[in-house]
Amino acid sequence: MKSKAVTAILVAMVAMVSCTKNYYVEGTSIHTEEYKIVPNDWQRNTGNLEPGAYNYLYVEKTNSYITRDVMNSGSVQGDVYVVYDNANDLGAWNPLPYVYPIEITQTDESGNQEIVIASETLRMEWEEGKVTFILQDLDGYDPLDLVSSMSIRVSVIY
Repeated sequence: MKSKAVTAILVAMVAMVSCTKNYYVEGTSIHTEEYKIVPNDWQRNTGNLEPGAYNYLYVEKTNSYITRDVMNSGSVQGDVYVVYDNANDLGAWNPLPYVYPIEITQTDESGNQEIVIASETLRMEWEEGKVTFILQDLDGYDPLDLVSSMSIRVSVIY
């Protein structure tokens, strides 16, 4: 019975470690956590803004590694994984803030279609115990119409 409990604890620990990474370099620690953000995670700001006037969406996530010590003398860095070529699954990590160029197909009154590029900025704010990702409008398009799933990696350095 005791060996089953130990095995269960070890399996749980391995599962927890699989989504986070810790590095230790000469007295400095780096904890990296990856967040999978899906379109339904985003919340709209509740301010009284005019349509298209700095509309933004946000997602708040907990991060227990952002402590008071990190707030006083550490650093928090964020990166977003951007896929550049869906057909070949090619992409790269990009530091935040990041300006997303998003292709949109628009149809005019005559039925003609054209592709335009919309721009949305993804940035990150952090405070003790949590991180907030913000997707902000740059060009009058509603960011909620443009969101897709994304991976964001946060590294806490202390």
